[in-house]
Amino acid sequence: MIFIFQFTRIPGTLIGSAIGDAMGAPFEGSPKIHQIPKRMTGGGPFLTRRGEYTDDTLQMIALAETLITCHQFSAIDFLSRLIRIYDLHPEFFGPTSREVLERVKGGASPESAVSGISGSGRTNGAVMRGAPIGIFYRPGNARIISGYAAATTHPHPVAGATSGIVNQMISILCRGGSKEEAFFSALKFCENIEVRNRIALLSAAPLIPSLDALEAAHVAITCFMEEETFAGMIQAAISHGGDTDTTAAICGALGGALHGAGGIPREWIADLEGGPALLELEEAVWSAGEK
Repeated sequence: MIFIFQFTRIPGTLIGSAIGDAMGAPFEGSPKIHQIPKRMTGGGPFLTRRGEYTDDTLQMIALAETLITCHQFSAIDFLSRLIRIYDLHPEFFGPTSREVLERVKGGASPESAVSGISGSGRTNGAVMRGAPIGIFYRPGNARIISGYAAATTHPHPVAGATSGIVNQMISILCRGGSKEEAFFSALKFCENIEVRNRIALLSAAPLIPSLDALEAAHVAITCFMEEETFAGMIQAAISHGGDTDTTAAICGALGGALHGAGGIPREWIADLEGGPALLELEEAVWSAGEK
């Protein structure tokens, strides 16, 4: 499959992810949800304000800043940024990232901090934050670098491969590819059989919005592929319940990369805290990265 990429783009990936995060956060841990509000709400387990996002977006911002500052991915720079965020908002962080960051704060090296962590680092924290990699790197490199970035806190191969599929899709979408081109190309180059086979099934396989990296991404990618509008994608991702901020954040990154900010409901952008700064941050990542 050959792609002819267009080198003009409309930013929307980061703000799309943040909107998914902020809209999903009040419903985290819920069963299936049959009525999704048309405007953002607050509350939920994190007692968020309307339009406030969680560590899904905070970690994504940290990764974007690493790419801009270092002109490539740097595990050391990224970890230092994650620790600063963690110290401010420990309540947002999932079990895997929390365990790794506590080890690093205790003096462990980045390499030893991920050794023998609970669940072998297969949770979805590495996937939810990875969108800047897709913006910064061209598709093949986005897939490869995703594995390195994931392993900073989530060393399990499924987490790395799942992050690679999502970020390669984002890279293709940011460079003018269609959702079908992005999906089938990312599947073709994914070397992890478990990840490739599960994602390929879309809604033919059970949708389980759990903390597992593959299950969360499977829900997000399915909603992205099977809904036409950005709003429909986000509402579908949240409706499955479970880890709603993360599934909607992943789906929102994909939807934003496809539709751009112009395809996102204006009232959602207006409700989001720090929306203009996210648009500027995305442009900075794009400017610094590979075209």
